[in-house]
Amino acid sequence: MHYLVIDGRFGTPVYAFFERDPRGSDGYPDLAVREVSVEMAESGGGGPTVRLSVGRDPVNLDQFREFRSDGAVVRAGFILIEPRYVGETWRGYVSEFKPQGEKPHKQGAGRRS
Repeated sequence: MHYLVIDGRFGTPVYAFFERDPRGSDGYPDLAVREVSVEMAESGGGGPTVRLSVGRDPVNLDQFREFRSDGAVVRAGFILIEPRYVGETWRGYVSEFKPQGEKPHKQGAGRRS
């Protein structure tokens, strides 16, 4: 079981799948959380990390599956989920996805036009 949060606060909704329930995490914005099933792809082992695609079962919308590619999602008749994040915690999502954007850099006071 995974916890699904659809984070639509910043324009395009991000489907975030968590191994741990994000409610109660520091900085969690009280978004709705749903328990869903995610069938994880078997790891190939030893090689470089591959970013897997996630598909949603069109018959059972609470079931998701990882695939080796976007094309494999489509060939299986699943709905491609993008953008998406699959990880352990809310903190990991925020640090990797940066849903609030990067903090602006302060410019020096000496700049003039």
